[in-house]
Amino acid sequence: MKGKIGGLLVLCLGLLLVAGGLVLKFAVLPAMAVWPDDVDSTRTYEGTLVTMLNPEALATGDLANIFVSDVPVSVDRHVTTEQVDGNQALVREQVQARGPDGELIPGLQTDADGQHTTYWYTIDRKTTEEIPNFTDNPNVDDNRQGLVIGFPIGTEKRDYEGWSDDLQRLEPVEYVGVEEHEGITTYHFTAESGPQPLLDPMLLAMFPESMPKSVVQGLAPQLGLSEDLMVQFAQLLPLLPDPIPFTYLYEYATEYWVEPATGMIIDYTKDESRILAIEVDPSIVPMGMVPVGDVFHLIYEQSDQSIADAREEAEDSKGTIDLFGTIIPYAAIGVGALLILGGAFLMSRKREETAA
Repeated sequence: MKGKIGGLLVLCLGLLLVAGGLVLKFAVLPAMAVWPDDVDSTRTYEGTLVTMLNPEALATGDLANIFVSDVPVSVDRHVTTEQVDGNQALVREQVQARGPDGELIPGLQTDADGQHTTYWYTIDRKTTEEIPNFTDNPNVDDNRQGLVIGFPIGTEKRDYEGWSDDLQRLEPVEYVGVEEHEGITTYHFTAESGPQPLLDPMLLAMFPESMPKSVVQGLAPQLGLSEDLMVQFAQLLPLLPDPIPFTYLYEYATEYWVEPATGMIIDYTKDESRILAIEVDPSIVPMGMVPVGDVFHLIYEQSDQSIADAREEAEDSKGTIDLFGTIIPYAAIGVGALLILGGAFLMSRKREETAA
């Protein structure tokens, strides 16, 4: 009788271990593998402000200094989780750009405090895609869709769609392949677009809606136009109204290297331009606009320190996911299976002894 009870206990313990392993893998881990409720991270990017329209010089009519050119810049991106409700999260992103001496670059900060550009997102904590605003924060843009702040936990080998604030639409993010990058296995993605109308009202507020002909004529030589374009510009100028209305275009090329288990971006590069275009009669030019030149061109990449920080955070998080998603569950299931076999053997042996 004791042998039979012992076998039954071993069998039950094995079943509990198998059940516990399955619950850990398929119930506990998915609940853990979400956008954390305590995110507070800063990433720094380094690059060059190739050219930018100087709003201070524009306001004073200082045409000689109306462009800032070839300035080394650092861009800090500070991301925090502000509120969580189940599988929903409110996330704040603050972006700040500084010159080589630590000074704020005029025109890149649009908040009331003059310090940061701030974005608010409401996201699904698993997919990191934008969801309808579940908070009372009026600064969340409910037009957004798709990926807005990063890649999902468990990033897949496929194309995604990400939101562009500049273009106010979804843009494809294309999967390139698996790459060893900065000492870690990553999925490489790219996203790019040729010149398209700039639609973000916050960014459009940085640039003038129009200028007098005389100012535009003096501005043209500083836009780096070729001789042929300068000739065309001179021929077009008399046909334009005074003041000349402007429109703006945006183009970009971005690369991401993502640790797939965590969705963390290990490395990131971007080349983006906002381009001045002159609105003209569509009978003169089919598109109704003539691109003139860059009024903002920034090239930047993630700093070495931020890459190291991202790699360390990704490895720590991946270790936790592996521990609770693979090591402990499979160990529990393996040991449980052995105990089930052992318990069944003890019980069958006891039955044989009783029968004998």
